[in-house]
Amino acid sequence: MSSNTSYFMNAQVADSFGDAQPHDDGMHRAALAENPDPALVETVFAGFHVPEADIHCLNYIWLHPNLHLMSGGAWCWRGFVRTQLEADLFDMRDFVPDTAITDDGGDLTDVTLPNGYRYQVLEPLQSIRMTYDDPARGNSFDVTQTAIMPPAMLPSNRHFDQVMRSTGTLRLRGEEFEVNSYAVRDRSWGEARTEDPAGASAIHWLVAVFGDDYAVHVTGLQDPQTAHWRDVFPEDPARAQAMNRGWVWRDGRLLTVTEARIETEWDIGARRQAAHRVVAVDETGAEHVLHGQLRAAAPWHTWSNVHMSIGLARWEADGRVGHGDSQVAMWTDFVRAAFR
Repeated sequence: MSSNTSYFMNAQVADSFGDAQPHDDGMHRAALAENPDPALVETVFAGFHVPEADIHCLNYIWLHPNLHLMSGGAWCWRGFVRTQLEADLFDMRDFVPDTAITDDGGDLTDVTLPNGYRYQVLEPLQSIRMTYDDPARGNSFDVTQTAIMPPAMLPSNRHFDQVMRSTGTLRLRGEEFEVNSYAVRDRSWGEARTEDPAGASAIHWLVAVFGDDYAVHVTGLQDPQTAHWRDVFPEDPARAQAMNRGWVWRDGRLLTVTEARIETEWDIGARRQAAHRVVAVDETGAEHVLHGQLRAAAPWHTWSNVHMSIGLARWEADGRVGHGDSQVAMWTDFVRAAFR
């Protein structure tokens, strides 16, 4: 049986960064020879948002190269929606052959999915472009992202995050919006992400960007000692301490997060997060205290055994206001216990 080696399902190493190379924006073919696991994945996440209109967009390419399949597409919505199909734009495709990437020298630097979503690497580790067009529904976007920081590569050299400045245009159901904001893209490869039910509580993936000079990313578990579900779902506080890590981009320095505490306020009826308080300590000992309020959210059953609540948060820290992702992954046992 496969074991889940995904970075967000295991304890995090906190004392260093890996080494990102330009070829990391392409297909990692060597990983296929190293790991024949059918659960092996390679992913390309490149979302963007329009904070002043509470619009959040998630665009994704998800490869299962050992199965010769990929899935993904484009997704944008305004405010809070109860199902993914209520979004202004939801066009994700599953079970698509990956031959366009894996055969005849194809790569992940220029990919067009069957729904028309196109992802292009304009300059490795520096800039990308995303386009999509659906005239029948009045939906389209053309967004370029330019890096404001180097990739924050995990020590495994199998995952990085990178804050990007997003500029371009978005049309939702015929209404035009200018895109001029920050977002984080990420890349993963060489990891097996099984679809087994997980025994963990909700896994958070949180990003707050305040400008070219300051951004914070934390991934991990909510503090089980303050959670509303603490009496109905057993979670070891030591596990949260081991899982919770991230990075800080501050004044041109990329710093590891050595300790993080996440407190989440929940909208029980909607089965989603409503707000967060995050305390992150970086490698210099500096403490970063962030308060985030959800401004947009939608569910996504990325695979059958998981419930993903994907959201845009408005963050405050040190008197500054920023925005960024609030993504929370929840599995069967947690959802059944925490929201009954």
